[in-house]
Amino acid sequence: MQISRGSTDYRIYRTLSEKPASGEELGRELGITRTAVWKAVQKLKENGIQIESDASGYRIIGEKELNPYMVARIAFENGFDEIHFYDVTDSTNTRAREYGKPSVLFFANRQTAGRGRYGRRWLSDEGGLYFSITLSPPLDYSDLPKLTLIAGLSVAESVPETEIKWPNDVLIHGRKVCGILSELHGEVERPLLIIGIGINVENPAPENGISVSELFDMSRKEVFELVLRNFSKNYQKLLSGSWDELRREIEKRCSTIGKKVRVIMPSGVIEGVAESIAEDGSLVVDGRKIHVGDCIHLR
Repeated sequence: MQISRGSTDYRIYRTLSEKPASGEELGRELGITRTAVWKAVQKLKENGIQIESDASGYRIIGEKELNPYMVARIAFENGFDEIHFYDVTDSTNTRAREYGKPSVLFFANRQTAGRGRYGRRWLSDEGGLYFSITLSPPLDYSDLPKLTLIAGLSVAESVPETEIKWPNDVLIHGRKVCGILSELHGEVERPLLIIGIGINVENPAPENGISVSELFDMSRKEVFELVLRNFSKNYQKLLSGSWDELRREIEKRCSTIGKKVRVIMPSGVIEGVAESIAEDGSLVVDGRKIHVGDCIHLR
């Protein structure tokens, strides 16, 4: 299901979220017929919005958590222009790549072929959060990996007792609660960056993982809203030139720093102590910058 800011059904949803309104009032406000209003209301009902109507008009009396319109409202409040909502899809990153436009959020209740780095499978049962965002940032190509770290920071700021594991995981007490998969597509001069985020919230976590609900009373909506709000804030900081501030915060929250690590890279394996996050977002291990690789904490 696709929803844009200007779609009739979404505009009616926003109006009814704020106040009851009659079909005549909604038609006059949106410049459509009462029949068109009625059809849009039926579409809202079909997608988890409970609407009551009487002689005075329509009113929302309840709604399913993270229904398409709730997801759209949260996304639009944080700078996105469009959402694509799936009850089930193979992979939100795949859907994002096929669509190929920036400033769009892709959301699924369940994925059948969710994946992590290097094609690894990411279990995506109902109860978790699975979404991808598309950006075409006005940044140098070399700056784009910073956005994976910013996504991790945004999740770590949203869920208590979390820590970042370089380059793309978020942990709770050493167990994985979130994985991030960033992919580049398009031209080098203006690439499309896709950031996929999977968070275990209310779903059973896989072995060695953990779900937010095991420790904290947080709903999927609360986690989703916090992560998008923090990402929007941090993304704007990056664009405004505040990367050093963000990098310091990432380092502070990064459990990789100070540990002995083994990093498996395309060119080989290196072991040593992780010292810092470099200015370009790479991991500094015994004075050597590592830009990409699987990082294993040894102690």
